[in-house]
Amino acid sequence: MTVQATWLYAEREGEESVYPQVGGRSSSTWFQAVYWRCVAIFFASAARTSPDARRVLYTNVPTVPDVDSHDLGAFLEALGVEVVVRPFTYVPPVGYYGSWRNQFYVLDLLDAFAETLGDDDVGVLLDSDCVWTQPADALVAAARRHGALTFDVGLGPDEWQNGLTRREMGAIYADLDGAPVDPPPPYIGGELMATTGTTARALAEAARPVWEEMLRRHAEGLPKFNEEAHLLSYLYRRLGIAEGTANPFIERIYTSLKDGKNVAPEHLGLMLWHLPNEKRYGLRRLFPDVMDPASWFWTGTPDAAWRHRLGRVLGVPRRTPTKALLDVSAALRDKARARLG
Repeated sequence: MTVQATWLYAEREGEESVYPQVGGRSSSTWFQAVYWRCVAIFFASAARTSPDARRVLYTNVPTVPDVDSHDLGAFLEALGVEVVVRPFTYVPPVGYYGSWRNQFYVLDLLDAFAETLGDDDVGVLLDSDCVWTQPADALVAAARRHGALTFDVGLGPDEWQNGLTRREMGAIYADLDGAPVDPPPPYIGGELMATTGTTARALAEAARPVWEEMLRRHAEGLPKFNEEAHLLSYLYRRLGIAEGTANPFIERIYTSLKDGKNVAPEHLGLMLWHLPNEKRYGLRRLFPDVMDPASWFWTGTPDAAWRHRLGRVLGVPRRTPTKALLDVSAALRDKARARLG
């Protein structure tokens, strides 16, 4: 069995964190609608490219809301998406780290995989701003070969990511394991977790003690893993899971100059596009087509031509002049909305 999953943890008033790619208050309806649109597109693209896979949404929200006057709950049900309400137990204390607080929810979802996957089943958990462009078969086969797949983001040893460099990560590894780490370990991106049931259980068993140690280090003012990707990077290394095995399937594609634009022609052929910059732009504009069963998204065969059309909306492999104008207009509109409260 293959499970294609994503997640949405809706923060409540008083527990907000900072999510720089979206802005605004993370407890607001406007902010959360950005992610609900992504959820709809994620599962629609999964259904188009891998119709026989099981689809699961993990969330803390008991009722899926309407978005832009669309009944999103009914839409997900029609796609066969199983909505699983899962509590957040890996909750960082106040002041643990300023950004991405809810990312530790991924560790709860690792527990969910450990509890529900058969030994040879493969669960693929992705951030909701990922889009499937091809069937998952090759990725699933690779996950079975390796036990789990890991996406090496390709950071330099002194390149900062969420408060730590790879070299600083290695120093924490050395504290935990009592042995130096040279060269510095890779930073494994948290946007993808693809694992068999057997490996999920090994990872989940190892995760809780490491989390407890991070809480102790935080309380004592010591360097710690600030987000789930730091912690998972360590667990993959500790369990001897090969690094970079997901790289043939996915890329973190930046379409905006301010984030170090890296979008390139070869990205068009990838199975998975992770599009952090497109949550408020291309993905937002794709949403009406996804919600319309008569649109090109649903009526066209999901082939190379379909993928090219998807890319024109989402800025892969390049941002067209029309898309650039639409993006600027959307950014100005959002700034005006923010000023008006």
